[in-house]
Amino acid sequence: MDIRILQEQELLPALHLVWNVFVEEVAPSYTPEGVEEFRNYIKYDNISPMFRNGELIFFGAFEDNGLKGIMAFRRDGHISLFFVRRDSQGRGIGRSLCDAVTAYCATVLKVDKATVHAAPGAVAHYTSFGFQATGEEQVVNGIRFLPMELAIDQSAHLSAGKSRTPLIVGIAIGSLLLLAVLIFGIYIAVRGISSYIQERHTDVYEEPYDDRDGHDYGDDYGSHDYDGHDRGEHNWDDFDGSYGEGEALSGLEAVPAYEAGDFKYETEEKVYSYTDEEKTSMIVDFQVKYPQINGLDKEVGTKVNDALKECAMETVDKIYTNPSDSVKEGVLASEYPALVSYVEYKVSYLNNEFVSVIFQDYSYQGDSSTYYVNLRARNISLRDGTVYEVKDIVNTDKAFMDEWLEGMKDEADDDSFLSELSRAQMESALKGDSRDGVYRANFFADADGIEIGFDFNYKADDPDDLGYAWVTAPFDFGDIREYKTNSAFWDEID
Repeated sequence: MDIRILQEQELLPALHLVWNVFVEEVAPSYTPEGVEEFRNYIKYDNISPMFRNGELIFFGAFEDNGLKGIMAFRRDGHISLFFVRRDSQGRGIGRSLCDAVTAYCATVLKVDKATVHAAPGAVAHYTSFGFQATGEEQVVNGIRFLPMELAIDQSAHLSAGKSRTPLIVGIAIGSLLLLAVLIFGIYIAVRGISSYIQERHTDVYEEPYDDRDGHDYGDDYGSHDYDGHDRGEHNWDDFDGSYGEGEALSGLEAVPAYEAGDFKYETEEKVYSYTDEEKTSMIVDFQVKYPQINGLDKEVGTKVNDALKECAMETVDKIYTNPSDSVKEGVLASEYPALVSYVEYKVSYLNNEFVSVIFQDYSYQGDSSTYYVNLRARNISLRDGTVYEVKDIVNTDKAFMDEWLEGMKDEADDDSFLSELSRAQMESALKGDSRDGVYRANFFADADGIEIGFDFNYKADDPDDLGYAWVTAPFDFGDIREYKTNSAFWDEID
């Protein structure tokens, strides 16, 4: 079974499916007024504007190249349409859709609950999914429904470590539930290769493609739902995408940032934004944020700011600006290609002599069936623009390696973590030998100390891949100075 976001050309068939199932199974419980209200709601000219601007997101379930069910929902987590073909009900399609949408709501939209106005015949199914009634059955404009909601636990969809700064980030490659994890949250309509790409890479992108994000799920369900009386009026400007109160922080949000009180320069956020909307054959979407520091000496400022921008744009450069032959071949071979990079950052440490910036990159690098999360960090001297690496700041002797490995295992909560590597191989990786890019050493400074670890890039189906995108081990400033080198880095840290 393939669960994915629908393309615009698939919207009309989806609405036909909705109407056919509605007539067979739902209409008998509605008044004539309700049937007419529903019919007007699902007209293509009413739904398509909401689809195009991202107000209404459609997931579809496919088997044997046929559309078997759909779920449409708003960005606030409210389910508006949920229909499965009668001949496909009871085979896990509805539950698969619900699981995918719940995961998307948790990680892309970052809402803490899903809501629905359940048709009478669908209440039992929603109850089996964990939804609970939040009021009495109502009839509005001839449409009967029971308001229900499901609490969404973001922690079930995003891993977090145990330390004071839970920085472990986990992903599941290929069958990952989250089709776009922050990438397609603002505008999800299908996109394609533009004339810009064709002008620059005409030898690469020659064939039309469709974008798909595949998922396989279990269990069974088949039903439907409609939110007819409350359509399209949600104010997207009021949605801040924040987690619900009480959620544990993870990833970049968990990093305690430090900025010196006497910082004399200015930081400015820059954004590289490019979305190809001319074709419907493939997704091309880049939203890359990065900081720049103003007020530095001109030569030093150029070094610092170029290094920050280059780090943020690494994936864009790799898959789009200067794609390798393997990337080109991957796009042409993919049934559902996508070139996507969504980069967020945090300035984790900043004083007048040093800056540490962490970048987290969510990407599709040619094939939409494989999703990546990458950590990159830049640690730069504001004195002269020197970029520091792990090997520059610590002596990786036995004592350090023992403490570091213990910290990594503790973060992963797995005593066998990194067991595929010998101590010598781990040390070599920390010094820059990434072993074909699988173990990319990173470090960053924050308010509590220094984190040192790896950004993981395992090959598909690698048995050593435990699903972690990146893991870093924490060191307090006092403890790590035991292992410090003679680098100027240590003079620049307060």
